[in-house]
Amino acid sequence: MNGNPIFILGSHKSGSSLLRNLFDGHSELFVIPIEAHFFQYNGYWIDYGIRRQMPVDLTEGQIINNYVSAIKIANTTPGGYSDSDTRGRWDVEKFEEKIKKGKNYNNIKSSIINYIEAMYYSIYGAELPEDKRVVEKSVENAEFAIDLKTIFPNAKFIHIVRNPYATLVAIRKFKSQQGYPFLKWIIESMYNSYYYLEKNQRLFSKKDYLVLKYEDLVTQPKMIIKRIITFLDLPEEKILYIPTVQKKLWEGNSTSGEKFKSISSKRLNKWKDEIYPLEAQIINFKFTFILKKYGYEVITKVKERYPEDKKSIDMYNFNANFLKLL
Repeated sequence: MNGNPIFILGSHKSGSSLLRNLFDGHSELFVIPIEAHFFQYNGYWIDYGIRRQMPVDLTEGQIINNYVSAIKIANTTPGGYSDSDTRGRWDVEKFEEKIKKGKNYNNIKSSIINYIEAMYYSIYGAELPEDKRVVEKSVENAEFAIDLKTIFPNAKFIHIVRNPYATLVAIRKFKSQQGYPFLKWIIESMYNSYYYLEKNQRLFSKKDYLVLKYEDLVTQPKMIIKRIITFLDLPEEKILYIPTVQKKLWEGNSTSGEKFKSISSKRLNKWKDEIYPLEAQIINFKFTFILKKYGYEVITKVKERYPEDKKSIDMYNFNANFLKLL
């Protein structure tokens, strides 16, 4: 595998999928079209709230089974609001053939490389070219940036940040399929991402760690993409302005269900009509530092509104009572 991978960091609903899919189709890159979750599938302790897991020692066979299971799910399950839809795009037999030929799965670097090469083989039926740079994004990447830099010393990182109010509203909507959700894990996920955003910037050189605002990407795409390709030392190509998945148009994963054909700022401030007072209070209590550091307005007045159905109202009130303990 080329020793200069690119890792995209950011919480759920921060714009990380859009950023990843803008790289798709670039002649010098292999963009992994799904979240690969390297460390989760290798049994690492994950602190990111929505994907939290305790550490476990896995055999090589168990790690391989985790990888195979992930690809089978990606090949049969709609992407929905969390990731790209890659149903039918994986040759599962080819993936299993390649992944089982891999060696030394108890070494994290070997395990990750085996996984990446098997994904490429599954999609293209060929070996991963030595000159291809790999692009990968997973929501827990921020807490493993140091590990990834140790494994791949020439790696580059792009951390995308979105207005915390908008992020919370979008994740809440994503998690509301069965009514208003319990917010604890959402808040802890955002806290995890912001904590490592700040920590990583203190540890990494600016030549290796780029921080972008989602709002800048969707309102000034030409300027931001030029900044990105300069940071990554990539040639500019037209494909960089069109989000795709395996060279097919990506229509987005907005929780509104609205489809788009290009980078769009249409729903940039829609969260202002959808945020609940409790959610604004949480952001103001937990993430004022992020609001101020990245130039987001602190909202002190929000229209009084509540969920519509009784079950969601009850859960909303439960959240309010629970969060008083924090």
